Amino acid sequence: MLMPKEKKPLKIAVIGCGINGISCAISLAERGHTIHIYEKKTAFSETSAKSSKLLHGGLRYLENGHFKLVKESLKERSNWVKKLPNMTKIKRFYLPVYKGRSRNKFVLYAGVKLYEILAGSYSLGKSKMHSKRETLEANPSLKPEGLTGSVSYVDVQMDDYRIAEWLKNQALNKGIKLKENHEVLSFSKNGSLKTNSSSSENYDFIINAAGPWAKELLNKNNINSKFDMSLVRGSHLIVNFKIQCPLVLQSEKDGRIIFMLPLENLCLVGTTEHKHTIKDPIVCTQIERDYLLNIVNSYVNVHLTSKDIVDQYAGVRPLVFNSNTRDVSKISRDSAIELNESLINIFGGKWTSGPSLGLKVSNMIETNSG
Repeated sequence: MLMPKEKKPLKIAVIGCGINGISCAISLAERGHTIHIYEKKTAFSETSAKSSKLLHGGLRYLENGHFKLVKESLKERSNWVKKLPNMTKIKRFYLPVYKGRSRNKFVLYAGVKLYEILAGSYSLGKSKMHSKRETLEANPSLKPEGLTGSVSYVDVQMDDYRIAEWLKNQALNKGIKLKENHEVLSFSKNGSLKTNSSSSENYDFIINAAGPWAKELLNKNNINSKFDMSLVRGSHLIVNFKIQCPLVLQSEKDGRIIFMLPLENLCLVGTTEHKHTIKDPIVCTQIERDYLLNIVNSYVNVHLTSKDIVDQYAGVRPLVFNSNTRDVSKISRDSAIELNESLINIFGGKWTSGPSLGLKVSNMIETNSG
């Protein structure tokens, strides 16, 4: 009886060292392949470092019917907590309800209950409905006027900096070569790649995990793709204000929701959603600062101004583009993976689902090699 031949280890290049790139690299290295990661700047210096610091299923995605994405992400959220309990915090998030200017309490409760149900055995806690008194006891920073109560659910706040360092160490310990400050100038579908500091090198596969710059790289190298992306800039503020529990606040102006997350004696506020082009500066604008502060001030019992802003940051998220969708808030946050000869392109994705995306890419390569 003939034994199946063992596949030889592959030499694979990954472009981009954010959550998607490093997750692909680690998954492939665990299967014995030789992996080089090329990063234009330093690892986790762009989109993956500019997040809302949440590991979550995406409660607001339910309104647009993205149930499969939410369910998969909730499973991944549980895996992160089990793997890194000292870098993740399970917290109760409150959605305060005010008379005449919030989504209906029962509609909100149905939403958070569905979120819990979709988590199934990976649920981290029960969703609840609260009276006005209970809401203010848990969140004394809220305005009492017009408050009718709240609903709450359980989600996870992460220390993204420490997790990024942990992932880098994991990669290095598995023999992955991380080439920071190596900008990829050109690559092809047949596996050749050239950077700003080396001659052309050949690989069995190249993974384009450049996030917002993935499509630009393809265009520069005259490589077509059946996917396109819409870029969205999300800005955050860190303000000198202390809250006890995470809050989920609704904008009266456009119905969007933003988060207020406790950071020791400070508070993280975000995020905005502005259409972005790849050439635009990635900065938090005055319009975005005002937008976030106005929402916060409509809920809390103090008036925050620009003087209360301790820091701010902005990041660009790539969303898989749907030509029929005009509203960026309705575009799915799911990812798309495309195989084109020896080139794999990754579009979209998010922190929470990085490991599962890495596994999908790893399986695709194993299936299509040799």
